[in-house]
Amino acid sequence: MTRDSIKSKHAVIVGAGMAGLLAAAALSDAFGKVTIIEKDSLPESPQVRSGVAHGAHVHTLLGYGVEAMDALLPGLMADVYSAGAVKIRRNFDIWFHDAIGPTPIRDVGILTPSVTRPLLEHVTRQKVLALANVNLRDTTKVLNFEIDEQGGVSGVQVLADNIYESISADLIVECSGRASHLASWLAEHGFGDAPSQRLKILMGYTSGFFRMPDDLTENGKACLMLAVPPGYRAAYLTPVDGNMWLATMYGRGKDTAPRDPEGFVNWAKGLPHPVIHDMLVRAEPISDFKTYKIPYGIWYRYDRMPNFPQRLIPLGEALTSFNPMYGQGMSLAAGQALSLREAITGGLDTDIAARYFEGCNTLNGVGWSVMETRDFAYDCTSGDRPADLGARWQSAAAIRQLAATDSEVHALSVRVTHLLESPSELARPEIIEKAKRLS
Repeated sequence: MTRDSIKSKHAVIVGAGMAGLLAAAALSDAFGKVTIIEKDSLPESPQVRSGVAHGAHVHTLLGYGVEAMDALLPGLMADVYSAGAVKIRRNFDIWFHDAIGPTPIRDVGILTPSVTRPLLEHVTRQKVLALANVNLRDTTKVLNFEIDEQGGVSGVQVLADNIYESISADLIVECSGRASHLASWLAEHGFGDAPSQRLKILMGYTSGFFRMPDDLTENGKACLMLAVPPGYRAAYLTPVDGNMWLATMYGRGKDTAPRDPEGFVNWAKGLPHPVIHDMLVRAEPISDFKTYKIPYGIWYRYDRMPNFPQRLIPLGEALTSFNPMYGQGMSLAAGQALSLREAITGGLDTDIAARYFEGCNTLNGVGWSVMETRDFAYDCTSGDRPADLGARWQSAAAIRQLAATDSEVHALSVRVTHLLESPSELARPEIIEKAKRLS
């Protein structure tokens, strides 16, 4: 089926979170009709909703994600800033502390929004639903995928207002997130077991909103603090829309920050540096505190299944659900949506899923590598340890030391972290030679 013939076809997207919205943007130019199906009743204003249980916590976009989202929805970032998001110049408007200590304050030319998840999703949803051929059905639960005689997915069975309905589709994009049952559905319907890469990370985080005193808001610096092994505690404190500051405390194992204001602030005493605790002591808590736990990171390797069904695409956390500490989730979803848009240019044929997986596997692999390299530094992490883990740690430490004095290497290392450059760029001979001279 050629791209031109797709103009008469119908695409269904399961889930109206960020992944589903970006998938709709990716398909809107190719398909005649795009329908997003969402089980939640979606609010008319930015609000945390039950289907996004982690919506009250810090959400960040990497530089790659910013570029990918603007490519999918031109002008989106401008709209997000107009709605109240705070501009963060990496690494100038953010005080970053890692295992070695504070990193240099330098503007590396990457601008990202600091924004609450409800506002980001609200602005994105408005922009997507302004597309003429995209429509949304909320308060509608997808019960099952339908299969045609050739073994391809041909539609979904849904329940809305206590009425069962069948909706046919020429392509279905599964974006129901970490709660996705796609792997079990495939096994139950004879497609085989889905291979996966799984890492037990035992991550839990607690978040709340604060008002800062005037002298601290004038500083305006966000603070990102990674845990220093063997310690488990990390934190992110950042200004967001609504003249608020959002604080998220990350813990591992059983070390999770409590949900009462006093306990939350006292827990911050255990961070590697006192700056965040000292700021929170002077701040006013203005919200309830929420906790969310993620026991493992997982990459479903549907690309390795010999019998993956036709006309079905998993995207977002239905495919790659990694450690949120590293801010990759929405950026990976945006990259996957770009891969889907590119895969469609080849037509709606039996190879579309293969083209899609091939297009985003490198990006997914980089995200996975970041998680396993960093998370295996903590003794509560379990899974298949990469054979070159020691070499990765040694290389990362050498680059980090070099970046402290070399502004070009620092900028490049930040671009790699933000998925804007390949990690191989940091292995160039001249950089390795500089790093050796420091050792």
